[in-house]
Amino acid sequence: MAENWLNDLHLRECRDDSDRDTWIASNALGIDGLTWDHAAEFYPRIFDRRFRGDPESGFAALEAAMDGKEPGLGYSLLAEIMQQTRHKVVVTTNFDNLVADALAIHAHKPPLIVGHESLTGYVRAALRRPLVAKIHRDLFLDPKNDAVGVGALEKGWIDALTRLFKHYMPLVIGYGGNDGSLMGFFNSLRLGDITGRIIWCYQAGSPPSAAVQKLLAKHDGVMVAIPGFDPFMLQLAAKLIPDFEMGEIFTRIEERGRERAKNYREQVENLQKNIVAIGISSVDQEATRQVLADAFKDSNNWWSWQMRALAEANPEKRKNIYLEGIATLPSSAELLDSYALFLEIEDRDFEAAEETYKRSLEVNPKDARILCNYANFLEAKRANLDVAEELYKRAIEVDPNYTYVLGFYANFLADKRKNWDAAEEIYKRAIEVDPNYRYVLSSYANFLVDKRKNWDAAEEMYKRAIEVDPNYTYVLSSYANFLADKRKNWDAAEEMYKRAIEVDPNYTYVLSSYANFLADKRKNWDAAEEMYKRAIEVDPNYTYVLNSYANFLADKRKNWDVAEEMYKRAIEVDPNYTYVLSSYANFLADKRKNWDAAEEMYKRAIEVDPNYRYVLSSYANFLADKRKNWDAAEEMYKRAIEVDSADAFILGRYADFLANNRENLDAAEVMYKRAIEADPKNENILEKYAAFQIKRKNIGAVG
Repeated sequence: MAENWLNDLHLRECRDDSDRDTWIASNALGIDGLTWDHAAEFYPRIFDRRFRGDPESGFAALEAAMDGKEPGLGYSLLAEIMQQTRHKVVVTTNFDNLVADALAIHAHKPPLIVGHESLTGYVRAALRRPLVAKIHRDLFLDPKNDAVGVGALEKGWIDALTRLFKHYMPLVIGYGGNDGSLMGFFNSLRLGDITGRIIWCYQAGSPPSAAVQKLLAKHDGVMVAIPGFDPFMLQLAAKLIPDFEMGEIFTRIEERGRERAKNYREQVENLQKNIVAIGISSVDQEATRQVLADAFKDSNNWWSWQMRALAEANPEKRKNIYLEGIATLPSSAELLDSYALFLEIEDRDFEAAEETYKRSLEVNPKDARILCNYANFLEAKRANLDVAEELYKRAIEVDPNYTYVLGFYANFLADKRKNWDAAEEIYKRAIEVDPNYRYVLSSYANFLVDKRKNWDAAEEMYKRAIEVDPNYTYVLSSYANFLADKRKNWDAAEEMYKRAIEVDPNYTYVLSSYANFLADKRKNWDAAEEMYKRAIEVDPNYTYVLNSYANFLADKRKNWDVAEEMYKRAIEVDPNYTYVLSSYANFLADKRKNWDAAEEMYKRAIEVDPNYRYVLSSYANFLADKRKNWDAAEEMYKRAIEVDSADAFILGRYADFLANNRENLDAAEVMYKRAIEADPKNENILEKYAAFQIKRKNIGAVG
């Protein structure tokens, strides 16, 4: 900057045709000894002369010069040293924030920045985080530039630096010793006031001034020629940082950038949903939608099109926005993937969704998120488990630390492959990568409940997920189900359901779960039906609530015609949803007594998912109770238990079968005990076991 200001002064004040160097040599500025080659040594006096009478313009020039400056390689390596070693102090005459910016970019602890002498009382020798001491003040705190300001060190800094140098040995880099403040301080110190010695680094070929060499002689210091700031920092980092790895630094920067961008996108995409959830008026909701739509104007950015689509309340108009965006950006894999999700979840056009997933993968076959979304589609909508697993594995190969993919694959292994050990390993891996990823925490909690039957560990995981995000409706609802079904704490469960609904009044999963609770636990059928209808009004094509309402109509209201209509409606929405297929089969068998149609439906469900334990056990019950085909029934019970050896309901039902149909009392007792071990508080199983003991004339075992 000193050179730039000399050029300005030459243009402004030279009254003849002298060239710049001749003009400077004539001492026209009244700065004795000034030459172009040594301009930096006279920085304060040049600043005084350039901005004489208008220091504010000088500060503005400094700000302009430093705007947009990014820390380079050397500063990044300095940040690594400050983070990973005990060398945590930078004392600088500069005003910029390059050291602090480098620490922030690398996701390290933010430093304590002392940019004014009034703050020097906070400087301590024992540091918990890096310290940046700006002895000439911060850029925005009236920095000291003039000869008077840099001529002497403020008393606060003298005391603070005296304390520091009793514990830290100064390594001087990029400082010429041209001010009176820091150099004056060094000269004022006695031999022994500095721990160790001063190590003064200088650019090879440009040894330090005589004043510096005199100072070093006084303190028994040494001079070290370096090839430059960046190369020296590289050498220093390699010596000071254990197992130093440059590639790791670059990888962390890339991952941090991607993570920040992803989080930003997710926050913006959830904005409209959150506004609905906290009860903002419909007028304000529409205003927010419009602001979101208007805020994304760049038609060459796929995310702009996605945000415009998400801001549109009308599904048909939303679809048209996607189509317009894809016509503009036909090679945007991200936009195609977003549209495929829309087609799958909202439009329920599975053929178009699959075609769009394939098209997005043609554009980018190595996008982990797209691979995962398509895998999930094939798993849930096509029941094509082998291809789905292949895609999950491809996604993990592309990005081994993508928690979104790891969470979905763990669910797949648990629910479809029944490989619980592998699933748990993936859950733990995902949590290790991101301990605060709420979806994985809640999914792992569900796994611990349903598969491991480890309720204490599950509850701990639910609470951990809620602590991460107290307004995450999925985990609030799942935890409510757990409290109701496993802990039998209905009051706490109902409180959790209401809390989830308060957060998001239109979340169909919690509405339907609460309706089930009201029907099955509270026996409040009117309130339950109102909640079912509310959920269906929010999403008329949500198969889970359609099926739950059908079960309610069949079992509680005994309105079989409307129930059957609801079952058929759910199957039309999703022909491969095994839960609704098996529920409808039970209805056909128990209510309609149409055993042939029921058996056809059971077989259809098993064909879709051969390892769905609920349909296997239901079909076993049907074969035993309706067909009286005990051999086939027993084979089906064993199949279901092979899928889940700790399902108390299936174990108990098989025990009933062994006791009542096979009259194999010893085998039945073993199975009852297994069922009770799986769920010690299941009243239904305990009552049946008591009756079984009476049947065996073993009255003593009842109590």
